[in-house]
Amino acid sequence: MVEINLRQEDARLVYLAVAYHLGRPGSELDPITKQPVEHGLAEVSRLLQPQLRLAVSRLFLNPNQASRLASGMLGSITELKAYPMLQPRADGGGRRSSVPGFDRTLRHLYPEIDEDVETALDLAERMLMLKRRLDDELAARPAEPPAAAEPLRHRRRFWPFGG
Repeated sequence: MVEINLRQEDARLVYLAVAYHLGRPGSELDPITKQPVEHGLAEVSRLLQPQLRLAVSRLFLNPNQASRLASGMLGSITELKAYPMLQPRADGGGRRSSVPGFDRTLRHLYPEIDEDVETALDLAERMLMLKRRLDDELAARPAEPPAAAEPLRHRRRFWPFGG
């Protein structure tokens, strides 16, 4: 597990990236088994949401969660860069994002986006800087020792005639 301490502004960006990740269909499924992951970003969302008003938020991420967060941050950056070009909704409720719930979360965390849609570009830049900082922090941490390798077992060959 990796501990990450985030300033309030960074916590809001992380929460936005988590919302982006969770809005993608199948985001919380294991790619091999297609079963829900035991500890995904939904868990991180539940832990981070009550901390958003604090000056410093604290998260503990396992390697899988850290990888999913990095992916969510990259997707959020792409979405934020395109946001000013997205078609506004007819009901005046934001823009048509490609990820369900992203627009609603963005407007909730950053209400100023309704007045100045170009704010999304500033958020994309801040998200990129935060991602780079988190990547550097995670790379500087010592790697966990690998699990003890299982002893090699004699495997029965499929072809019974040697070779």
